[in-house]
Amino acid sequence: MLHGPFGLLWAGQTLSLLGDGVFLVAFTWQLAVQWQRPALLGLLLAARVVAEVATLGLGGWIIDRLRRRTVVLAADAGRGLLLFGLAAALHRPPPTLVLALLMVVYGVLTALFRPALTAYIPEIVRRDRLAAANALYYISLQAAMVAGPAAGTVLVGLGSAPAALRVNGLSFLLAAAATVPLPARPAAGGGEQGLARMVDGFRAARRVGWVGGTILVISVTNLGIIGAERLALPSAAAERYGHLGGYGAIVVAIAVGGVLAAWVTGRSPLPHEPGIGTYRAALLLGLATLSFGLVRGIAAAALLGLAFGASQQRAELLWVTSLQRNVPDRLLGRITAVVEFGSFLFLPVSFAIGGLVVQAVDPEVVLLAAGATSMLAAAIGLAVPALHRWRPFDEVAADPAGHPDPLAAAVPEGQTS
Repeated sequence: MLHGPFGLLWAGQTLSLLGDGVFLVAFTWQLAVQWQRPALLGLLLAARVVAEVATLGLGGWIIDRLRRRTVVLAADAGRGLLLFGLAAALHRPPPTLVLALLMVVYGVLTALFRPALTAYIPEIVRRDRLAAANALYYISLQAAMVAGPAAGTVLVGLGSAPAALRVNGLSFLLAAAATVPLPARPAAGGGEQGLARMVDGFRAARRVGWVGGTILVISVTNLGIIGAERLALPSAAAERYGHLGGYGAIVVAIAVGGVLAAWVTGRSPLPHEPGIGTYRAALLLGLATLSFGLVRGIAAAALLGLAFGASQQRAELLWVTSLQRNVPDRLLGRITAVVEFGSFLFLPVSFAIGGLVVQAVDPEVVLLAAGATSMLAAAIGLAVPALHRWRPFDEVAADPAGHPDPLAAAVPEGQTS
């Protein structure tokens, strides 16, 4: 698996994932601690998120208009150069507008990169090895979530935040260099409809019940789960899990659970009904979240962290692999962008409102509510066949006027439009 083109891609991306953790520590430390401007940090991170969400919603068509390898390479190289520019700017406080523009461009490139990578992997990996390839990537992602911030802390401590950002920039440039020799197919989508292709992904998701419905379930689940994990869990740890040590144990356990789930899923055949497997994992995720509000002690919290990380990772792996296997290549980039758009659309709202809620009520209440909501959404997915029966798209169809319609391919096999 790691000896062919995917191995080279994986090695480069693992380096850039580690660099992401370095960025998080270095940038946050520089603005919040060195400059004592946490409000500016919040503004810049918000600008990046808004740019990512807007690009996912409007720019998914770009991924199918260009070669996916080109998008991946350009996004990595562009972010590497941006980080070198940002490192130079941080030696003294630059105008806020300059920093905001750098973060917006960084957000745009990141938003194009993620769905392009998901759509590119099937070009260099056999269909029957997609789950294993995705698992290796997610194992690197989980490991980087622990090792990256640790490396960033060391780099900032030994040098400076700008020096750490330059290391991050170098990691992106190395990832881009690793992509250069990889094979590439011609662009998946034609150019005959121009910018009208911006809405193709949304129309396809609307026409295919299991795609649009699952995106909606993911949005509702993320609205509660991620806010609870990031905001309520630290507060609950202070009272129930042994303060900072308990919270640290949970964070590590979540990462370990994710690695184990990725390893097991990657080595196992894809379930006959991956939709059912995904919703079952989402049900367990909700149960683990709810249980965080009930248990006490580090040991119990760590076990729940393992269940949380494993179920979250398994659900994501089955979902991404199923999209790669069932969505036509010419629509895969746009559909993946729409999936990420729906998944992250409500996150700013979740963080903003969630912080206020955690201050107003006990964090345990937030955990219970988020877990119950996730379990309800997963139960609906399991009960409704149109949501959990994931079938391939038809490859060719025509609109009522008889003209080729790339979105008519978004009708599941065995159904009529």
